[in-house]
Amino acid sequence: MSLSQDRTERLALIERLLPGDQGASQHGLTIKEIQRKLENINKDVIRHHRTLQRDLQWLIKQGRVRPLENSREQPAYQRIEETSDIDDSIWDYFVGHLKKDLEGIVSSGELSKLLDRLKLRDQGIALDESKICILPDSLRLQPAKINYQVFTKVLRAMKESRALQVKYIDRQEKSSTPTLHPQGIMQRGPRIYLFALKNDEQEERLYAIDRIRTAELLPITARQKQDFDFNRHIAEGRADFANGELITLKAIVRGYVENLVYDCPLHESQKLEPLSDGDPGSLLTVTMPSSGQLLRWILASGDNITVNEPLELRGIIINQLNHAAEKYRSKPVGANTYDAPLI
Repeated sequence: MSLSQDRTERLALIERLLPGDQGASQHGLTIKEIQRKLENINKDVIRHHRTLQRDLQWLIKQGRVRPLENSREQPAYQRIEETSDIDDSIWDYFVGHLKKDLEGIVSSGELSKLLDRLKLRDQGIALDESKICILPDSLRLQPAKINYQVFTKVLRAMKESRALQVKYIDRQEKSSTPTLHPQGIMQRGPRIYLFALKNDEQEERLYAIDRIRTAELLPITARQKQDFDFNRHIAEGRADFANGELITLKAIVRGYVENLVYDCPLHESQKLEPLSDGDPGSLLTVTMPSSGQLLRWILASGDNITVNEPLELRGIIINQLNHAAEKYRSKPVGANTYDAPLI
């Protein structure tokens, strides 16, 4: 029986979502968890419980998925991976191409991935850069320089579930040689990070791959954190070196920022209310993780946003603006320096 195009794409998507069975972790996904992930990716994907049950049974018969033994009350499923060993000739070919790709890596999102497909004449509709342009909503930084040999060792460790001995240089230029147990790789903006367990620690850390100077594969299986999940880290704000603390932000937004958050909400919890005194602007109320990304966005918005709560965040912003003003006033340039009062 032939499969419809929609079902073929859905089966491939389900298969990609499932954790592989080659790692040390015995984590799988239940049908409810698959439903939630499909919801996050594409609201139009068919994700009814019965439909997903039939899809999983078909994938099991095809030898592409397996149910986990002794799983929770709800059955959990894993993707059946091929052997983790990689043929050296194939790996060398991959490394050669990776070296070239890393030289021009830039941040990308789902939209840019889709548009890349549209440019392919055999798969898309041949729309090139003369018809489509993507600009980031922030200053585009040059990508951090990555040692491709280090990166390939990290990728191989991920593929073969092996630990790594690395030489790492932190922001203070201090050198250390931890044993890392890779959990996942994340690109955020112009940098690529490795989530990994360090030595015998139980909580994963973020390591900038461009700060790894050397990496050696160890003949030991990497420890796996069973509840490691990219979506949870992002939702908690930990992908931006934050502790995941939820805050309720209350701020007055004006001008382009007011228009921006009206059309593009910061979070599903956002509320935007006109000011009661008739002044221009709106009161923004939103509950979301505290993060460096949020702080940078507020500072970049200038006088188009005034934070009222939380008081701790308001104090941080006041200090940042005061310090910036002091730096500008301490070394005046020319006779027309703007003599603004400090906050």
